[in-house]
Amino acid sequence: MRKIYNYAMLPINICRWFFVQVKADEPKLLRVSRAAHELGLHPFTVRKWIKAGKIQAIWVGKEARVPRSEIERLVGKTDGRLLVLYGRVSGQGQKGDLDTQLERLQAWAKEERAGKQVLVLSDIGSGLSATRRQLQRLLRLVRADQVAEIVVTYPDRLTRFGQAYLQALFDSFSVTLTVLDPGEDKTAEQELTADLLALLASFSGRLYGMRSHKQQELLKCAQAVINNP
Repeated sequence: MRKIYNYAMLPINICRWFFVQVKADEPKLLRVSRAAHELGLHPFTVRKWIKAGKIQAIWVGKEARVPRSEIERLVGKTDGRLLVLYGRVSGQGQKGDLDTQLERLQAWAKEERAGKQVLVLSDIGSGLSATRRQLQRLLRLVRADQVAEIVVTYPDRLTRFGQAYLQALFDSFSVTLTVLDPGEDKTAEQELTADLLALLASFSGRLYGMRSHKQQELLKCAQAVINNP
């Protein structure tokens, strides 16, 4: 019997990356003594500048921490991190759609992010899969603080479920997520319905094959039940 639980583990895996593996990477929030060392200042001066508002700090309990972005701003360091263009389709039969995604992403980057160092990544696999090779590569690059911005065509290209976990990870490393077609704002009920159908589509696809007759009938039945007033 095929194992399908990996799909449901995506939010948990991302949460684990966020709370455990991030600790091994270079800290994003520096203690005053470390910040002073990197700036070539006395810790007293750094505390004075924090109090005066010259340095933006984040308070952890009673202790001030200085974001690395502030250090880079003060020393005039340019952000040489990557602009990552990510595309994904569910199956081998959609390679044409994948090519279209990547062409659009690259055209956008050339127009809107000229001069940026670009890395193009793509996967063929379910949006609920936690084992996509290029997605894992992307997350490793994020944790290594090598990514400045990630660009996708639609919100579900990175993941169909657990988007909040990815966003929390990106925010912790000052990574911007840009979606070319974010779609219309949805109500909480609409978002929940979309998540439910995405899960059903993924698991039924694993059981019966993507775009099989049984899967399509199951999805139609689920949609009919949901839409029934």
